[in-house]
Amino acid sequence: MKFIDKYLTMAVRVIIGIALIVLFAVAFGTVVGRAFFGASMGWSQDIIRLCFTYIIYLGAAYCVREKGHLNIDFVLGMMKPQVRRIVELVINIVLLAFFVFIVYYGIIFVGTGATQKSPYLMIPMKYYYMGIPISGVMMFFYMLEQVIDEIRSLAAGKGETKS
Repeated sequence: MKFIDKYLTMAVRVIIGIALIVLFAVAFGTVVGRAFFGASMGWSQDIIRLCFTYIIYLGAAYCVREKGHLNIDFVLGMMKPQVRRIVELVINIVLLAFFVFIVYYGIIFVGTGATQKSPYLMIPMKYYYMGIPISGVMMFFYMLEQVIDEIRSLAAGKGETKS
């Protein structure tokens, strides 16, 4: 799993980086075009939306990998370390189920975009919507890695789980 994690994470970083560069370039070009030439690039909306969509969805998956999502530690902080780790494990297992939900309904949602097209470039909307199940699969993978590490840590009786 670590091999897959390494290359999947590298791909996510590269895709997010490229999407950010394209988003910036197109948005900057649109602003310059409007401000100095009075010309609007309608197609830029489709490109910006597509880049933004994948930045958000892949960024969410990356945050799961890095354990960077918002977390409220107040209640967990009041628990004994062993109880806290068990509660965190249960929460992560519930999240695994939620990610399955995201993938399942994301695939259904992609199907609804098969007949829809983006306004300017006529890109099928399913390509925009594919970010949902793709990120769901990635979040499931990253969370599964964490759950396996937590179970191994609990079984070994270690003090802290790996990050």
